[in-house]
Amino acid sequence: MSEARIVAVTFRSPPLVKMEEFANLVAADPGGDTVAQVIRNSAITTKGMAVNALLEDPRRWTTRRRMDRSLAEARRLGRDTVTAALAEAGLRPEDVGLFATVTTTTHSAPGLDALAPELGLRADVEMLSLGPMGCYAAVPAVSACAHWVAAKRRPAVLLAVDLFSPHVQPPPYDKEQAVVLTLFGDGAGAVVLLPPEERAGPEEPGDGAAGPGGGPAGPGGEAVRPGVAVVDSEQLTAPAYAEDLQVHMGDSGLRIRLKPSMPDVVASSVAIPARALLARHRVRWADVAWWAVHPGGRRILDRVDEALELPEQSMATAREVMREYGNTAAPAVLGVLRRLQETQPLARGEHGVVLACGPGATVWALLLRGT
Repeated sequence: MSEARIVAVTFRSPPLVKMEEFANLVAADPGGDTVAQVIRNSAITTKGMAVNALLEDPRRWTTRRRMDRSLAEARRLGRDTVTAALAEAGLRPEDVGLFATVTTTTHSAPGLDALAPELGLRADVEMLSLGPMGCYAAVPAVSACAHWVAAKRRPAVLLAVDLFSPHVQPPPYDKEQAVVLTLFGDGAGAVVLLPPEERAGPEEPGDGAAGPGGGPAGPGGEAVRPGVAVVDSEQLTAPAYAEDLQVHMGDSGLRIRLKPSMPDVVASSVAIPARALLARHRVRWADVAWWAVHPGGRRILDRVDEALELPEQSMATAREVMREYGNTAAPAVLGVLRRLQETQPLARGEHGVVLACGPGATVWALLLRGT
């Protein structure tokens, strides 16, 4: 089957909030000192908050109010993110054949797919709403879109949005709740995929030239250069650890369970799908140019680094994205992918791997190749 190509990736965040200021907000609450300690140890300095708790405190909101606000903010952020991705790819909205969306934090029908007419997409555009899958969602979503593009020979756009600020929980805070409160930030990512023969803007993909607008895509950063083929993907699920990370809806919005054992679970599992994927395509581990690792938290990145001994620049990029935005769930690894492809664009024939983990416990690996 012909391989679809990623020709643009954009990542955006709402206005950033300093974590030290966020710590001051909860300082007087039961468990506020625990939150402050976790923030100091988190290696996260800022994160995006569509609902800025320093200006309007959502901790006593009802679930309905949280979800209504989440949908409104997700659509606003998503619209800007997709618009930037289409511009970078040199596509008109009416060229898009598939509009796929994925979210764990924003549930509604219609939901993010209701952006289609606002974006100027055709009335007959195919729409696919995916989720909730949690932090690994972008990888299977990209894989699904790539299969669609290869089969239908038409462009596709994927939008991933997760917003945690509308779901900030009320006190008291224990260690686990403090980690959740600290770790998760708001963000959106968009991916544009084309069939192999399609052009991406005025220049042929793969020649190293930037697409139209080639500069920053706004708050959140720049879009990647065209020409990255989606080769294959691999998944591993470890059901024995399914309770280590869970996301459910409760009386006060999202309830997130994040056990301290999760970094060890990820470290012991993450190499399995990656090795299977590389072996299937006869790519040596040492020949992978870079690894886009989901910035799931300081301890997860530390343990993955210890287990896999990945290139220094790959891990540094994941840590940079986490330091600036926290863990934005599905969009997070797209932010890492964007930054790696900006700073180390894959040359023709070079390979990169995307790794993401999440509830289940589930790990996904995606193999990319420069074109």
